[in-house]
Amino acid sequence: MKATFSYRARDANGQLIKGTIEARDEASAFDTLKAQGLFVTGLTRDEVKERTVIAVPERLSGGKLNLVQLSRIARHMSIMMTAGVGLSPALHTLAEQAESKLEKEVLDTARVKVDAGMPLARSLADTGAFPQLFLHMVEAGEASGKLDDVLARLAAYFDRDYDLRQRIKGAMTYPAVIAVFAVIIVIVLLGTVVPSFAGVLEESGVPLPGLTKALISVGTFIRARWYVLIGVFALIVLLARYYVRTDEGSYRWDSAVLKLPVIGNFTMKVIVVRFSETLASLVGAGVPILQSLEIVERVVGNQVVALGLREVRSGVREGAGIAAPLAEAAIFPPVVAQMVAIGEESGAIDQVLIKLAEFYEKEVDRGIKSLTSIIEPVLIAVVGISVGLIVAAVMLPMFEMVQVL
Repeated sequence: MKATFSYRARDANGQLIKGTIEARDEASAFDTLKAQGLFVTGLTRDEVKERTVIAVPERLSGGKLNLVQLSRIARHMSIMMTAGVGLSPALHTLAEQAESKLEKEVLDTARVKVDAGMPLARSLADTGAFPQLFLHMVEAGEASGKLDDVLARLAAYFDRDYDLRQRIKGAMTYPAVIAVFAVIIVIVLLGTVVPSFAGVLEESGVPLPGLTKALISVGTFIRARWYVLIGVFALIVLLARYYVRTDEGSYRWDSAVLKLPVIGNFTMKVIVVRFSETLASLVGAGVPILQSLEIVERVVGNQVVALGLREVRSGVREGAGIAAPLAEAAIFPPVVAQMVAIGEESGAIDQVLIKLAEFYEKEVDRGIKSLTSIIEPVLIAVVGISVGLIVAAVMLPMFEMVQVL
């Protein structure tokens, strides 16, 4: 017995087509539509559509998908759609193979909405789990009829972004561990070793140097009021985090980071990579340039650069292109605006931006090595000086005692 299916599809020209078809099952309906040269984006059996839609919440409360999950969803959907699998069956398969509860809920919700006739981009947006970059690129892919290519581009983008973050995190882990242990060692020495010598030194009657007196006072305070020290430190951290999350605090922090020697240059290289890759992905997918710049403005991760990109967007809105406003804003090294100008003249701005991103990724790798080679000896020197001061504060009065005796 045949059933009636409602479908959404696009023809060879990318035009959206809606209709109904009778077939034995969903697979037969999909094969029939594919044989007609249609690219199926939604297929649902009429008699269960309303009941299924009601069973799924409008918006999930599980948070955002991470980079690994976004990459996996985009890549697997691209592979299945390239193989001719319909959008709804692809989402169903991904939901069954999901590696987390959130991922499964998101994909199930999106599938039901697609079956109900919604575009994929709108279905994903309603889950509240996808970034704007993902949604705008999917929307552009649906409009152009090249959704599988756009999803493959998205997967590659999220892979590169994840790899970049992991390289930076891995490089900074070792210095961070050294710094934490250095602080602990200094605190332990001040709180245990110095106070234990304090009584002996004071009973000796030998005049104590100012350094020794200061360290004895600090050590005594740490031993007696260590919880106050922890509380003050926690309060400072919380207030700093709160201030940095405000608009003014975020801007001041980002501005200060860019002005730091070595670190500022490295940070700018990371921002250029993110800017180039994101804009290349959006433009290459067919997202309008103004929307692309607006999305890039949100993902660069620096308020100073974001404010500059806002000015660039205003210039583009007035018809000035991208390269000229980018050069006037002076937020990036001059080579960035020059490369964008070449891309505009050649009509291949996305390809030029990818080349630019690849160049700066190599610069970031070199910067990581430079940072670690600088930070490690600096930390070792700081630890050595701190321990040396503590030893000096204890030993100087003892030398005086020996001379007296």
